[in-house]
Amino acid sequence: MLGQKCNLSCKYCMQHSLIEIIQPQTSINDDILEFITNQADKQVGKPIDIRFYGGEPLLYFKDIKYIVQKLQNINVDFSIITNGKLLSQDIVDFFNLNTFKSVAISWDGTCSNRTRLYDVFEHKKELIMQINNLCIDRVLSAYNYLEDFVEILLPYQEEYCNLHHQTFSFTEEEIINFGIGNKTLTDFDYQKFTFQVQSVIKNIVNALTKENDKRILKDYMYISLFNIYCHRMQDDLSKCKESYCGNGIITLNLDLEGTLYQCHNNWIKIGTIYDDYNTYIAKAKELDNMATKNFVDSNCKDCSVLPLCKGGCPLVSSKIRQSTNFCKIRQTLFEPIINFINDALSVHGDFNKLKGKY
Repeated sequence: MLGQKCNLSCKYCMQHSLIEIIQPQTSINDDILEFITNQADKQVGKPIDIRFYGGEPLLYFKDIKYIVQKLQNINVDFSIITNGKLLSQDIVDFFNLNTFKSVAISWDGTCSNRTRLYDVFEHKKELIMQINNLCIDRVLSAYNYLEDFVEILLPYQEEYCNLHHQTFSFTEEEIINFGIGNKTLTDFDYQKFTFQVQSVIKNIVNALTKENDKRILKDYMYISLFNIYCHRMQDDLSKCKESYCGNGIITLNLDLEGTLYQCHNNWIKIGTIYDDYNTYIAKAKELDNMATKNFVDSNCKDCSVLPLCKGGCPLVSSKIRQSTNFCKIRQTLFEPIINFINDALSVHGDFNKLKGKY
């Protein structure tokens, strides 16, 4: 967690309403490098994923360079999510030379100027296309429906494939309402929303049933989307008996001074790298009761879309859930997809066979 400064003011940004106290800018405490090195030495299996967050992380690019240079020879991977406004040739070269596992660019397609007040592809497309492990991250809103976004990505995907001989990844996040001032962001046309989800499923079925040599790039885009939902649904549901979010527990949110936080969005302090682990984790679990309470007090445990929703963000209170369309958005999106995946599972067996099939 590099800092809270940002060079954009996205209409749906969670941090605007969650951060009560702006943290002062800090310098790097080299003890965090020793702390991460010790964790990496203990890590079994895949490397620790070090993901750089802001605010806008590229405002802290000097700190990113210093940390990567100090940690590049240990058992870690690096990734970042950025709005991309500060991208330069030097920064893109740095990501590629240091083999960042993922460079996620936040972009909402043709509605970006309305949702983010900046269209990064309009200004930085040539640089974005050079990024080796590119990921496009968008927020589903009433300006930005699911099928529309996949179709908007297609020409960029074609250009990227020509340059890199592989596709870039993409993710979707459902909008979270924390008292957003502009209500049009969550004012969905549910008839259009439902139609688009059904159309996405038809495109997935069409792609999956084609022979490999007859598939076009659009088919692979929809298969990728299918796999995103399969992976998400396959995740162990027992994790969300209390809270599915691992922030503060399996994900350590660490700033440059060595302070640990509950979440990278709300900057609530719960310890430091100098604390005994049991003391820190007890505080993290104490705060996680917020999520447990939301889960128990809501209808999450009996909801048909739980396999994909996982109870949603634990920072969304029961009051917010009841007074907004938080749940309706997720039910409209997820229910048809879950039904489709369950039907596919009934034919092909478990998830491994399903993914092996496709």
